Amino acid sequence: MQKARFTEQQPPVKIIQKDGNAYVFICQNETQRLKTYPDIGEGQTEQGYYEYDYNEFSAPTGILDLEDIQAHPENYLEYVYTEQKEDPEDDRVKNLEEQVNSILNAIERGMNS
Repeated sequence: MQKARFTEQQPPVKIIQKDGNAYVFICQNETQRLKTYPDIGEGQTEQGYYEYDYNEFSAPTGILDLEDIQAHPENYLEYVYTEQKEDPEDDRVKNLEEQVNSILNAIERGMNS
């Protein structure tokens, strides 16, 4: 989880759906703070800001449970979307299994004829 600062208050969850993706921004545990900056000369300026526990992530539309994210954003402060790619090794294993099954079926047919 990371912290983020904003000059304006943020909603607990902001979701933008665009181009087939859902972009999720989560701001939790708001804290108001002041930061002091030196001015020219001897003066100082204070500026208020809002600090949040923050997370952002995106995924293709339909992958994320957006209703659950809206209802329970605190559960997604550590969430990281990782695309589930099919391993090419899995494809080779499946193909070999199919070939072995085909050969076994042919042998069985040959023995039964």
